[in-house]
Amino acid sequence: MAVNRRSFLAGGALLAAAGATGQAGAAADKAATPANPHAGPDGRAYTVGEPCLQAPAETSMGVCWAVSHLTNGWVEYGEKPDLSDARISICEGAPGITGFDEYSVRVRLTGLKPATRYHYRTVSQQIFYKDNYNRGYGEKIVGSIHSFETLGAAQRAHFCVINDTHAMWRPFKLVIDKVKELAPAAVVWNGDASNRTEDPETGVEIFLRPKDSEDFATDIPYLWVDGNHDFRGIWNRYLDRLVMTRLPTERAARDWALTRNFAVRLGEIAMIGLDTGEDKPDRHPQFHGLVVAEEYRRAQTAWLADALERPDIKAAPFAVAFLHIPIFDSDPTSHPGDVTDNGGGKYKSDFAYWQKQCNELWAPLLERHGVQLVIAAHQHCYRYDAPTADRPWAQIVGGGPDLGMVGRGEKRRKDESRFPTVIEGKVEGGKLVVTAHDVFNKRVAGRFEYNPRRV
Repeated sequence: MAVNRRSFLAGGALLAAAGATGQAGAAADKAATPANPHAGPDGRAYTVGEPCLQAPAETSMGVCWAVSHLTNGWVEYGEKPDLSDARISICEGAPGITGFDEYSVRVRLTGLKPATRYHYRTVSQQIFYKDNYNRGYGEKIVGSIHSFETLGAAQRAHFCVINDTHAMWRPFKLVIDKVKELAPAAVVWNGDASNRTEDPETGVEIFLRPKDSEDFATDIPYLWVDGNHDFRGIWNRYLDRLVMTRLPTERAARDWALTRNFAVRLGEIAMIGLDTGEDKPDRHPQFHGLVVAEEYRRAQTAWLADALERPDIKAAPFAVAFLHIPIFDSDPTSHPGDVTDNGGGKYKSDFAYWQKQCNELWAPLLERHGVQLVIAAHQHCYRYDAPTADRPWAQIVGGGPDLGMVGRGEKRRKDESRFPTVIEGKVEGGKLVVTAHDVFNKRVAGRFEYNPRRV
């Protein structure tokens, strides 16, 4: 298998310019500049985006949406479709105060019932804020009513996986349209939504307002898994403002930093989310000093061992792990699982096709606890690795954003192996049935069945 996953990604570096300003100039600038740039109307229309359901759990749900101006917001929600029983949850902030924001509003609904349908709508109100005693309120926008279901052992066991959309809107719309058609209980967004995110506007477009698909998560929540590209760029360091983390109550104090890992029940399926981090060593010249993925992976190992021992996870007939970079490849010589500091001519590229460290740390735990399937991404080419006697778990690698073509410019050529996928998992007839949908050619690329595990 030849993998050319980087062909469409543009490289580049940020250029910065800095200058010095004298005290007199600084004083004049300060006098001419309001204390807050959002202190009054700026001529732009006030708009809000569609809500995105994020970080679903048995008793909680995250709701995040984009806004064009500084906004205070809340969610009205209840079990009745007309919201006549509605409660209100305000946007997240520091203890005792709301967290109004100029790019997004984030609200956490807690105290919910497992496997229960709720109806909700967002309410957004613009704020003109100079300081705490000099502020006013602008337009209020009340959103449409949507609904969602919480997770839990009694929920319907039906998920979908999307991956490697890389802010390319045609393939993104193809996968989202397929997800809407399949209507699962939850979606796993398996990383590399972005290329690199250097500014908040780009981040908002990618994660909250994707072109032609802004309603992609209004009724079906998604569980987020970082991809290596989602670590790149200055704004991805503030990704929590756009993609909500898991609730702190879901993990032990030892694991306080593991805000993205999840272990949840979706009906008969235990769903485990792991973060493979960057695809280069921490010491690689491109990221040296900016990435600490190796220790991050080690920290997740203890979390994984405990998660797989949880009674609700152990009781699930089926167990699936989701991660971005594959943790197995049948051709480790041509497709390395680790790389030298700069490629060094040792391998064909300077990035890892699969994650050797994660294989060494996590694969023994997956085997010991009877995890049947790993669903990965990263390679931009659909693949299925059947289980073997030495590796009892299967691995499915989702396709990327290429629409039957690879390369750039004069080197661009047809490649029928390149297509985006939606990987669907569903319990039917006592088995976990997993279908890989090729959404470009509108066909089924693969279909696999798994019997209940023995733990």
